[in-house]
Amino acid sequence: MTKTLRIRSSSTAPRQRLAPKKKRMRSSIRKDADKDMPTEQTFVVRQTLRAAIRKGLIGSKDERIAARLSHALIEQAKRQTGIKGDTELLEFALANVALEDNFPATMNKLEGTIDPDIKLGF
Repeated sequence: MTKTLRIRSSSTAPRQRLAPKKKRMRSSIRKDADKDMPTEQTFVVRQTLRAAIRKGLIGSKDERIAARLSHALIEQAKRQTGIKGDTELLEFALANVALEDNFPATMNKLEGTIDPDIKLGF
């Protein structure tokens, strides 16, 4: 498979080579996950970020957020996820919240709606 590079030209801007957008996203996902982390943790990080990309939640970076957080909290989160950068860690955390499926609330709402006479096979 050959890589195609696009050249953006403008009379005032220097010529730049840009990799296709999807390639840039995928490569950033790959480098975010630490090689020493267990496969299931890197899998969760990658799949969460990919799902957020598919839903259009991750793309252009047009917002800025600042916060003062505990160093211990940040370091533990980085160890747990295998993500090294602060921006990538925050992006993963926000994607995780944004993609939440509200399973507990749905289960509570459905409580008692299944007929008690149904045989479930166990």
